[in-house]
Amino acid sequence: MSVGFDHLQSGTDESVWAASALDQLPPLELPEPSDRVLLLVAHPDDETLGAGGLVAAAADRGVAVHVVVATDGDASHPNSPTHTPAQLAAIRREELRAAVAALDPRARTTFLGLPDGQLSAHLGSLTSWLTAHLDDYTLLVTPWAHDAHPDHEACARAGAAALAAGPHRVRHWQFPIWAWHWGTPDDLPWPRLRRLDLDPATRARKDAALACHVSQHSALSAAPGDEAILPPSIVAHFRRGFETFVVLPDNPTSDAGYFDDLYAAADDPWSLADSFYERRKRAILLAALPRERFGRAFEPGCATGLLTAALAERCDHVVAWDVAAAAVRQTADRMAGSPHVTVEQRSLAEDWPEGSLDLVVLSEVGYYVDDLVALAGRVRASLADGGVVVACHWRHPAPDHAHPAELVHDALGTALHRLVAHEEADFRLDVWSTSPESVARAAGILG
Repeated sequence: MSVGFDHLQSGTDESVWAASALDQLPPLELPEPSDRVLLLVAHPDDETLGAGGLVAAAADRGVAVHVVVATDGDASHPNSPTHTPAQLAAIRREELRAAVAALDPRARTTFLGLPDGQLSAHLGSLTSWLTAHLDDYTLLVTPWAHDAHPDHEACARAGAAALAAGPHRVRHWQFPIWAWHWGTPDDLPWPRLRRLDLDPATRARKDAALACHVSQHSALSAAPGDEAILPPSIVAHFRRGFETFVVLPDNPTSDAGYFDDLYAAADDPWSLADSFYERRKRAILLAALPRERFGRAFEPGCATGLLTAALAERCDHVVAWDVAAAAVRQTADRMAGSPHVTVEQRSLAEDWPEGSLDLVVLSEVGYYVDDLVALAGRVRASLADGGVVVACHWRHPAPDHAHPAELVHDALGTALHRLVAHEEADFRLDVWSTSPESVARAAGILG
């Protein structure tokens, strides 16, 4: 269970969600009969709670569905005086088999048997399994990357990392589960939400599947520690006549109007100049650079040009881009006396600098990019020998972010050597290179 919330405490009442704009969401386009769906979940019951209607509706269209369960859910009742983890694992496997059969009798099920509550520590194994199997599918469905349960978020991270590892033509949809309990409407990424309405027959099959997970919505016994994980107040979120999925829209960075609106409201929308947080973060990023000087550097999303100016002091040539005209004007004005800095209004969704790069700095831009696979591929293809990539991103959920920091960094670090790893509660910073050589070894301190 995530330290961010407690399932035994009262959460957001379903009436709050009923009064929100969920009924106005655009419809989800169901998979075609030719699609092949891989539904990856962390625990038995996730498949029914978040995507049971999707599985049933897809089955009715003849879509092949494979349900993969990362853990057996044996840590659902860690203080149970009546059931051991092994007993819970056996019970929950049987409950899942019965639930999936109620949704789609033809669906395949696979249990990976990874440790419940510890998927983040086994992210490599989960990613490797996905990487080896993704070519067999056209749609990957996982829990939401911001669901605030570490196992749920690990499934989303593994999915994104596996997609970034190869040229897979696979869509990735996500669904909230615990966010309905701890979150509020302000926490949802509304532009990316889609709604799947369930007809009466599909809803009945989902209800039947939910009833199979007795160990979760009913107490194991009257003893303390055996309480239901899913009390009626939580189950109410999953008895709706629809399901909600996170489906990425067109790339926000290709829409200059979105960022132009931000700059119209404030010259410095993120307080990059005045905020101690931003000044400190910028100093940490610059200190993490593994070389004193670089040749050609690329900084997309240059904003007001404060980081651009610092990079210009350590690089022979800096290419600075931003999609917003106001940001380009500010950066160009700031760098007017620096002929070795090129400032242009361009979008990462549409273009990439020609020629090789010695340094790529992606600061607070990666989560706006829909296609992380394409971004990571462009970065790797452009790096010169010994080229360096720096990524720094806000770690908290934000409605306008297509991905969390972890997914962005997992994708960017694929096939590169990590030289620096810095994590705080608020941001994550990583430095990778095509070379594994450390700073001390490059400086001749180590032989």
